[in-house]
Amino acid sequence: MPLLFDTIDDAVHGSPPTAVAPLKWSPINHVLSRFAFGPSVASRGSVDHAGVQAWYTAQVALAKSRPGYAAGPSGIRSAAPYLKLSIPDLTVTMINKGQQYGWDAMDQLGGATIALQIWSPAQLYETLVDFFSNHLNVPNHNGDVWNSRVAYDRDVIRAHATGSFTDMLLASGRHPAMLRFLNLADSTAAAINENYGRELLELHTVGLNYTEADVRNVAKMLTGRIVGPDEQYFYDQIIHPTGKVTVLGFTHPNKSRLDGDAGGDQLLTYLAQHPFTATHLATKLCIRFVSDTPSSALIAAVAQAYLDNGTQILPMIETILRSQEFWQSRGAKIRRPSENLVATVRILGSQVSSWPNALNTLSWMTESLGDRPLDWQAPNGYPDVAAAWRNAGSMLQCWYLQLGFASGWPDGFAPLDNTTLYGGTPATSGAAIDALTKRLTGMTFSTSHRSALQGFLAEPSTTPLANSVLQWNLEPLVALILHGPHHALR
Repeated sequence: MPLLFDTIDDAVHGSPPTAVAPLKWSPINHVLSRFAFGPSVASRGSVDHAGVQAWYTAQVALAKSRPGYAAGPSGIRSAAPYLKLSIPDLTVTMINKGQQYGWDAMDQLGGATIALQIWSPAQLYETLVDFFSNHLNVPNHNGDVWNSRVAYDRDVIRAHATGSFTDMLLASGRHPAMLRFLNLADSTAAAINENYGRELLELHTVGLNYTEADVRNVAKMLTGRIVGPDEQYFYDQIIHPTGKVTVLGFTHPNKSRLDGDAGGDQLLTYLAQHPFTATHLATKLCIRFVSDTPSSALIAAVAQAYLDNGTQILPMIETILRSQEFWQSRGAKIRRPSENLVATVRILGSQVSSWPNALNTLSWMTESLGDRPLDWQAPNGYPDVAAAWRNAGSMLQCWYLQLGFASGWPDGFAPLDNTTLYGGTPATSGAAIDALTKRLTGMTFSTSHRSALQGFLAEPSTTPLANSVLQWNLEPLVALILHGPHHALR
């Protein structure tokens, strides 16, 4: 079998299923679990009807035609009006409302991010936004970025999530949120701060392939990038140190203080195009979308796609989707706790009755899971491997929240009629279990798993639905199905 196929659909049909029993191999569920935040009834149907290649093409077109927040329901934008404001406008607005240094804008961004993961049809775009938000992490609820974190999400991550990583890195390296979070705005010729320089190398670009001299030279070249009185990016030549700079083969004479601004962009561009950066990004993307331990061959292929296409992001994604390894990796990734919650709302089809209340509900729920999107406080972003998340505390809390959505109690959401999940009117409780497991997971459960669910109802599978305890126990049965390993998989 080849490592890569010519097209995505060739890869789908050319990769025999290898999922561990009792998991069933389904290309529809697989792609929607990895490159979307889980399937909904509508998305599952669209992939089934059009094929994976057509779905991917449509997703790319949607991301490019409706970037930012435009693809999501208008109610999200109405409940989060700060998303559209520039840093100066947001600063003035919050000061006038007595919210200076407050978290109101960051609260709106956090809630809107979760809501877009649930209800935006641009699911490929949202998964890439999530990935690069962690890769170039600036924690959302952080006092230093009270007026700039919204713009960072909009103008750095979302603006470039399906474009060029070079452009994204350049935008990040000039953005007030990043400059303040990693202290580059505090660096001067007299007291060079190396924090951003180190994280730029280790986390954002080349990985661990650097020396202490490289860190010092990066910090030297980039010193002078500050936040001006108008809260916008400003290059202060007075505080920029001069002198030759060398970093991993990059050389700049840096003779004049005037050289620092353009020279800094040249350095960032060089680092973005470096083969070490290609491998570092490819490794993280393969861990995100394939498995916790991707092969070196796949990483090399994805890295080469990055270098061959001028640091464009989508060719890396296409390479993953054309790989045999991706289509044979069912069962090799689990969802982070917040992803599990998002996938629960998507597959149940829960509807909003009040957008402000729903956004608040989703925010506190994901916070209770220790996984509120955009809120990892360290520079390295949320971990993306199973060992970081599989613990009893997060699992029990997730089960509790799943039961809440199955029962229809969360504030801001319309009551849920679980009988619609049958997709018809099953004759018996056994048929009801089959309908629910198929609807909620896309799979037909094994005999032993169906028997376990039937045992929960404590009645024969032949029990007529009209006489079944499902009249009272439908909600916990739905939750129990969602508690299982089938739904926990990314």
